[in-house]
Amino acid sequence: MRLTTKCRHAVTALIHLANRSNADTTISLAEISAIQGVSLSYLEQLFAKMRQAELVVGTRGPGGGYRLGQEASKISIADVIDAIDDRCREDRLKAFDKSCPDKRNFAQDKWNEFSRDLYLYLSEISLMRFLDMEAQSTTAEDKNDRQEATRKTARGTAAA
Repeated sequence: MRLTTKCRHAVTALIHLANRSNADTTISLAEISAIQGVSLSYLEQLFAKMRQAELVVGTRGPGGGYRLGQEASKISIADVIDAIDDRCREDRLKAFDKSCPDKRNFAQDKWNEFSRDLYLYLSEISLMRFLDMEAQSTTAEDKNDRQEATRKTARGTAAA
C-alpha cells in the first residue's frame, strides 16, 4: 500500500473543507492552495479526481469553490486513497490477498497482509474523526497553556 504525497494533500484539503463545511459554503482552491502551500494546478488535478469519485462538489462562477460531496463522517481516508490512486477498493483488496507461490517469499506475504490491514484500518477513519482528534488536541493544548500561565503567575506572585 502506498500513501503518496498526492493522497496526503488530498486528505488535508478535504479536512480543511470539512472543518469549514456547511451546505451553502464553498472554499476556493486558491484558498486551499495558500493554506497548504501547493500549486493551484496540482490541486485542480486532485479535485478533478475527487469530484469524479463524488467526494467533493464544485460550484462555478464568482464565489464558487468546493464543498464536501458527502458528510465528513461518511468519507474515509481509504475513499480518498481510492479516488486519488485510480484503483477501486475491490481491486486493491484483491491485490493484497495474493499470496506468493514461492514459499520462500514469506516476507512478501506478510507485507501484503500488513498492507491489507492498514488499508482496512484507513477505511474506518473518517474525516470527522480527524476533526474530532484535532479538537481534542486543541483542547489539550489550551489546557496546557492555561496551566503554564497559572504556574508563571504563581511564580511571579511568590517572587514579589
